[in-house]
Amino acid sequence: MSSALARVVDRPLSRLTVSAIVPTKNRPALLEVAVRALLGQHVPLDELIVMDQSDDDVGRRRVRALVAELPAARRPRLDYVLDPSISGAAAARNAGLDRASGDILLCCDDDVVADPRVVGSLLAHYAVAPECAGLAPVITNYDTPGRLHRLHRWLFCRGPFRDERQPVYWHWRRFAGPARVPVRMFTGAMMSFRRTALDGLRHDGRYRGASVGEDIDLCWSLVRRGARLAIATDARIVHNRAPRPATRPEQAQIAAWGFLYQKHVVKTPATRLAFAWYVTGVFVSAAINAATARTLAPLHSALAGLQSLRSNHANSPFLAPADPHRVDAP
Repeated sequence: MSSALARVVDRPLSRLTVSAIVPTKNRPALLEVAVRALLGQHVPLDELIVMDQSDDDVGRRRVRALVAELPAARRPRLDYVLDPSISGAAAARNAGLDRASGDILLCCDDDVVADPRVVGSLLAHYAVAPECAGLAPVITNYDTPGRLHRLHRWLFCRGPFRDERQPVYWHWRRFAGPARVPVRMFTGAMMSFRRTALDGLRHDGRYRGASVGEDIDLCWSLVRRGARLAIATDARIVHNRAPRPATRPEQAQIAAWGFLYQKHVVKTPATRLAFAWYVTGVFVSAAINAATARTLAPLHSALAGLQSLRSNHANSPFLAPADPHRVDAP
């Protein structure tokens, strides 16, 4: 541990206030576990905002009871919004960000269990790294995939489509002490930002429902502003990924990365080739899965992803159709 970071960790961290924003829908048991971990942080939250899209108020009653159990000195201001009309985590986070008042805005999904030191560790890094606009923790329960899967990623995910987050998660035990690993994107399970860095920036309003890629989109929008992002290796969480709707992944992979490519990536021969090569990789994987399972469903799913791009995502389950008057690409 650097001496500067050690000094920050060893003294009370009271200069930066923290607002935690938790989107949730119809998962009160998971929500209760996630909130309990947030309320048990060594450095207390200043504000807890729950954006609940559920059909009932079970989650609200459980969260209110958890907050009421705390000593007054550790009790955050609770802002619980129950609104079933909100569509998806991206929209829920946006609404929570609009309501938050903290210096650090911490987004936490309802299927995350945070180590008690997460908030303190993140604040310590923010204190010694003013250049960091956003920080995220390490996810400690993502298993390292098999060799063939890793070879496929290395071969087909090139240039802007390389995901530098995953190796940090797979090999988190290799980091002996606090460090910041520069990245271009976070996983939405838990991510934090300086309020001043966001400066009104929100998730793209086209994301809806159980969306894919909205976390990367927000990060890339920040990076386009010149922001620096990093994973703090001493801040750790467990992400108990709750089941998503039962669909093939190929359509979402092509549609999500295609949207990011269209919106953020400068179009050059190299980046066009990188995207075409990424799509080729999805089809190679789909063909292997189709042959193994003796079904054409993976290939049909990949073709649906291409159709989503051709139709400006008119048939996408998680992206609204494009506004023809809007220009996003740099």
